Amino acid sequence: MTGISHLISKRAKSRQSSHFTNGPSEQPPKGFKPHEKPLLLSYGTPNDGFFPIDSIDVNLVEYPFEHQQKFNNSMENLSISEKNPNSVHIERHTKNPNLIDLSKGLQYVKVEGHDPLIEFTENFIKRTHPPNYDNWSSILTTGASDGLNKACDAILDPGDVILVEEFTFTPFLRFSDNSGAIPVPIKIDLSNDSNGIDLNYLENLLKNWDTTKLPKPKALYTIATGQNPTGFTQTLEFRKKIYKLATDYDFIIIEDDPYGYLTLPKYQGPPKKNQFELKDQLTLEDYLTKHLTPSYLEIDDVGRVIRVETFSKLFAPGLRLGFIIADKSINLVIKNYAETVNRGSSGLAQTVVNNVIQDKLGGVDGWLQWVLKMRATYSYRKDLLLQTIYESKAYEKGLVDVIDPKAGMFVTLKIEFLKDDSDIILKMKELLWKVISYGVSVVPGHNMTVDKEFSKSRSNFFRLCYAPANNDYEIIESGKRLTDAILEFYENGEKF
Repeated sequence: MTGISHLISKRAKSRQSSHFTNGPSEQPPKGFKPHEKPLLLSYGTPNDGFFPIDSIDVNLVEYPFEHQQKFNNSMENLSISEKNPNSVHIERHTKNPNLIDLSKGLQYVKVEGHDPLIEFTENFIKRTHPPNYDNWSSILTTGASDGLNKACDAILDPGDVILVEEFTFTPFLRFSDNSGAIPVPIKIDLSNDSNGIDLNYLENLLKNWDTTKLPKPKALYTIATGQNPTGFTQTLEFRKKIYKLATDYDFIIIEDDPYGYLTLPKYQGPPKKNQFELKDQLTLEDYLTKHLTPSYLEIDDVGRVIRVETFSKLFAPGLRLGFIIADKSINLVIKNYAETVNRGSSGLAQTVVNNVIQDKLGGVDGWLQWVLKMRATYSYRKDLLLQTIYESKAYEKGLVDVIDPKAGMFVTLKIEFLKDDSDIILKMKELLWKVISYGVSVVPGHNMTVDKEFSKSRSNFFRLCYAPANNDYEIIESGKRLTDAILEFYENGEKF
């Protein structure tokens, strides 16, 4: 048993893993010897000869939005017969142990995932966020949401309390609710250079917790880097303080990190290049040692951190593929739960991701080089949106302020003239109608609260995402429409 086994949920502990094709559980008879070449008449697995797909070619780009540049340069009508030098060929069979062929990728697979991709995720974590203890493992998931749901199931029983940042990725509340837990919001410090969580508030909350009303917290859920929706990133020193609280008050930390690798430099003025000329000047070592904020894993010495990762923001969301890094005892109960709910992630998705990374990009460091290209593009887009806001009349008049994110894909636009309003949420809803009428969509802060009443006085902001835009024009135009709408709303006496 590990030092955190008492924090695993009763529900998760009660599950047992078994399969009807398993051999007898009793001891074999005396003299029994397994056959050297056993043949299968047990598993309901169709031979790969029945698979209609013989091979797959995956054509890649060298950098984000390269397809647009090809189109702009009238290079889109390439001959179909022309061999793409930047492609990955996935065969029915391969002898390369680092690759997944179609005979395996299209077949049933063990719940934990295919061995080559599990090995990659573990090597990737060793390179980027090496855990501070030995007894950890990786298990693949059907995206981050699946990982978060499984993390909740692993540790939360009905009536357990989980602490959640007051503004958060609200689908998480469905996962905690599914386990029967009670979410309790933690105040966020919304000053521009904040770490996110209001540490003094959290310390006082834990110190003065009334166990006659609610049991002491079992877990903390945090998006510690590029927080959704605020964009805040916790420093290493701040994480050490939070981790000490987790140790002192004995709770698990669920670290959700879909955006953390997309680190962003501070706004330095208007972008000087277009997105097709971007080159991240960082070396890999500079990125890893000076720009990538350490994970809670790196200060965890007993296994009380469950880190949830995803390929959605760095590869593609539709593949529904992610992974969890956690203490082996936690990943064991997660595996047992997966056998109950979804049997693990798509084999084809695993095959595409693994083989693109291993066969073409060059493994862990090659994958990180792709991340650096994405980082440069996101940094450019963030600065382009900020420039548009900073140049607006609404900003010049002090009607809005911006939180410059240190990572991720979200900018927080604070509506300054509503910060002391007693009817903030009503005003924000009416302002949202004005913004929509100008032809731009944003997310109001109150839509991402754990408890609207608790966060009412701090809900005077919009979450802006610069990821979905097709090009520079859409980013600039959306920023102009948004700030023009806010200006008109203000000049109309804070009415539509």
